[in-house]
Amino acid sequence: MLNLDLLMKNIPPMPSIKGQWRSFYLEPMLGSGERLTIMVAAISNDGQAIVKPAIRKEVIEAMYGFKSNAFLSMVEILCNSLRDHLLTNKSFEGWISPVTGVTAGSSREAASASVTGILRQAIALSSSLSTLNVEDSSQVTKKHRTEKDRWATQLMQAVLTKDPSRERYFNRSVTFTDGHRPAKIFYLSEKCALNTGKLVPANLNQLVSDNKAKISDLSMAKLHDDMFPRNRHELLVFRPPADDPRYTDKNILAIESAFLSLEDLADAYSVSVSAVYSVEHAVSKIIGIAA
Repeated sequence: MLNLDLLMKNIPPMPSIKGQWRSFYLEPMLGSGERLTIMVAAISNDGQAIVKPAIRKEVIEAMYGFKSNAFLSMVEILCNSLRDHLLTNKSFEGWISPVTGVTAGSSREAASASVTGILRQAIALSSSLSTLNVEDSSQVTKKHRTEKDRWATQLMQAVLTKDPSRERYFNRSVTFTDGHRPAKIFYLSEKCALNTGKLVPANLNQLVSDNKAKISDLSMAKLHDDMFPRNRHELLVFRPPADDPRYTDKNILAIESAFLSLEDLADAYSVSVSAVYSVEHAVSKIIGIAA
């Protein structure tokens, strides 16, 4: 016999946040009729407003290659413009896109435990590219071995745009007299040794292995510092923030677990690991700690 009291107790609570969301579309070639969902926005009934890109960074990179930075910059401009409008007006109505070819979808009602949850619903219902598996694991592994890391290249170029004099510090190696293989260091100055990597859902296990190797290189460089020891040995890891609606809860949990494993290894080697969430965030850290 069913225990109705027990069943009632196990019913999950109703979502605490209600609001509405809209998706926004870009027509890359005006007049073509093709549309990409490039951002989503949500407004809760209690006045919270969030605007986020709808397409993952790695998907944009796969679509546009080294031209992806221009596309990402355009999406950032759109997100900032819409966010400012929502914070001021508390409504989608009246927003004018600073970029031609952008149109808004209809508003839809939704409820969730958070505004981020509403955005995840929006992306699931309107943007197939947000959950696109860019490559299968065999293709990723093969490509990984042959293609230069775009994240590291973008970060280096962004730092050099701000300070070209730092070029001599990039892509250095530390050699050892004991026969150990040279340690590869992304940024090596008189004051610090920095490596960088990323954690995203695609090919996550391989990325973890790569980052562990970079931690090992930092450890070897620290052990063999010369008579003027560097005061910082750190791995900067690009990862999506926990509230990024383009990634599922399962994705975020896997990335959190991977990041914690890197922190544990770094502690054992007496080096540090820091999360960065964009090229600009990483640049500010490098400029700040590696002067």
